[in-house]
Amino acid sequence: MHTTPAPTGKLIKTFRHGKTLPVFTALFGVVLLALAIFVLYLQTAHLIASTGPVELQTNRGLNITFSSQAMMLYATAGLLAALAAGMLGLALWQRNLRRASYEVHEHGITQIIGRQRDYTPFSEIQDLYLFSSGQTAISGLITNLAYRRDASEPFKRVSLHLKDFLAFVQWVRELYLRERLPAVMQTLEAGGAVTFNYISTGQVWGKRISGNFLNVSTQPIVLTREQLEVDGQKVSMASLRGVDLNAWTEKVVIKGAVGKTVFVANASGIMSHDLLLATLATLMQTGDAQGQPAPGTVAELLRFGDRAWQKSIQ
Repeated sequence: MHTTPAPTGKLIKTFRHGKTLPVFTALFGVVLLALAIFVLYLQTAHLIASTGPVELQTNRGLNITFSSQAMMLYATAGLLAALAAGMLGLALWQRNLRRASYEVHEHGITQIIGRQRDYTPFSEIQDLYLFSSGQTAISGLITNLAYRRDASEPFKRVSLHLKDFLAFVQWVRELYLRERLPAVMQTLEAGGAVTFNYISTGQVWGKRISGNFLNVSTQPIVLTREQLEVDGQKVSMASLRGVDLNAWTEKVVIKGAVGKTVFVANASGIMSHDLLLATLATLMQTGDAQGQPAPGTVAELLRFGDRAWQKSIQ
C-alpha cells in the first residue's frame, strides 16, 4: 500500500549550518598535534641535551620539578596531544550538530541529513517548541526551535548555529500559524476538541539551568467551542475576559470572570503558543471572520515574548 506524499507547496528558502567553527577547531587541533610531534622529535633526535632535574616556577610561585629535560619534553608533548585530542573531539561534535540542513516550504519543513530527507507537514506538527539555551538561557532569548508530530516521536531541534536562524524561526512561525489555524477552527466548529501541550514554569526555569531541554513532561490544554479545560478545571469560553501577554515576565495569563486568573504559564513552555493564542482570540470573537485572527493579531503574537529578538529580525 502506497501513501500519497503530502504536498510541500512552494520552496521558501533552504537554511544550512555554517562550517567555520568546526573547520577552525579541527585546524587548531591539527596544529597542536603537530607541535606535540615536534616536541617529541626534539628529544628523540637528541637536539636538546639530557641534563639533570629541571625546576620551573609559575607566576603564582608554584614550583614544578622534572627529573630531567627529557621528562619535561615528554610532559609538554603529552599536554599538547591531550589538547589536540580535545580540539579534534570538539570539531567532530560540532560537525555532527551541524549535519542537518532545512528546507522551509509553504506547507512544511524538510530536514536533510546526507541523502536522507524527512518532510514534516505543518498540518501534522502538534508541538512547535521555542526555547532558550546556552549563555542566553536565563534571559529568555529564543535560540532554539524544535518540532514533532506528537509525543510518540522525538523532537527535531534547530539551534542558533543555523545560518539566518532568526529568519528561519520567523518563517516557520508564520507559515505554521497560517496552515494550522483554519484547520483548528474547522475542528472546533464541527464540535470537536483541540489539545495543546505545555510544561510548567518550574520546568522551564529548571531546564534553563540544567539543560536537557527536549526531555519534557507536558500537560494538556483542551479547547472546545464552549470551554477551556486546563489543570483539571473547566471554564466556559463565554466567561473568559482576555489574555495578558507580558513581554517582560514572559507570562501568558488567561483571565476569567471578574479578573480571576484561569491559567498562567511561561510563553516558551507552551507548545505552539502562537496557535493557541490566535485560537483563543478567535473564539473570544476578536476576529473579523470565523477562523481568522483579528487584524494585527498574528503580527502581535509573533512579536510577543522578546523584543530584542524581534528587533534583530527586522
